[in-house]
Amino acid sequence: MERLRISFAPRQIVRSDFAAEWFAVAAIAVIAVFWARLVRFELAVQWGDFLLPSIAILAVVIAHAANFQRASFVAEYFLLTVVATALFAVVSYLSMATGRPLADDVLLAADRAIGFDWLFHYRWLVHHATVASVLQLAYNSLVLQGLYFGLLFGIMGKRKDLREMFWLVLVAGVLTCAGAALFPALGTFRVFGIKAEFLPDMQELRSGHLHFALAKLTGVVSFPSFHTAMALIYIYGFSRAGAIGWMIALVNIVMLPAIPFFGGHYLVDMFAGGAVALVSIAAVRAWSAAALSAALLRDNGMIKLRGQLSEV
Repeated sequence: MERLRISFAPRQIVRSDFAAEWFAVAAIAVIAVFWARLVRFELAVQWGDFLLPSIAILAVVIAHAANFQRASFVAEYFLLTVVATALFAVVSYLSMATGRPLADDVLLAADRAIGFDWLFHYRWLVHHATVASVLQLAYNSLVLQGLYFGLLFGIMGKRKDLREMFWLVLVAGVLTCAGAALFPALGTFRVFGIKAEFLPDMQELRSGHLHFALAKLTGVVSFPSFHTAMALIYIYGFSRAGAIGWMIALVNIVMLPAIPFFGGHYLVDMFAGGAVALVSIAAVRAWSAAALSAALLRDNGMIKLRGQLSEV
């Protein structure tokens, strides 16, 4: 149990448990600012948009001052998640404003080539309300899973796992936005004339209307499927949580068949999203292994140097 030790030292209060992650967020923010200026993208930000981050900042300061390390992990990871989510929402909009030709015809043709009839399955789902409700609950659980991951692993004091998850999401977000920039698509809802709350924004981005409000940003990336990538990443991330990990895996397995019909995705979007997840996991694991090897070599070098100095 952590002991309460209040500290008002500035260095203690303003320290960060995720300095490298904040640096990455800042770097992407700088790129987003220059990108937005280049395409004349305008974003309206209101005072209310700062409420949640402000509460999170206050929680971080209190946790640091009280020297509650695990509470500090939870609060700062939550703040990092809130800021990164808002940032990637903006970047996703920028990625859909590249002006490249829409890839819907190619993606739809690819679905049909592998025998996937999106409209047939969608109509079946419409007539099976119970199945649809279960799938929608699983589909909508993505944000809750992210919040729960930060809470669970923060309480367990697993900073390394929190950092790994952040980098997995960041790499997946970058790859997804890059895919959307190269192969923009409006998705199956637009192709089959089905209303969706995010379609107007997608159409406005394609028409050159680049004036949006931060609080009203929605998901606008069709290819690759970010939902698919995150479902697989959360299965991987929660796998170290024992029985909880198995339950989360089940939720995400149920989520997968929901993605085309609640996210307006082609099936090939999911294949691309799966590839994004695998590449993200492989890249982050490789980087972690390389960083660990470098640290071990450095430590061994220091030990040898000390040994040589002691002999002298």
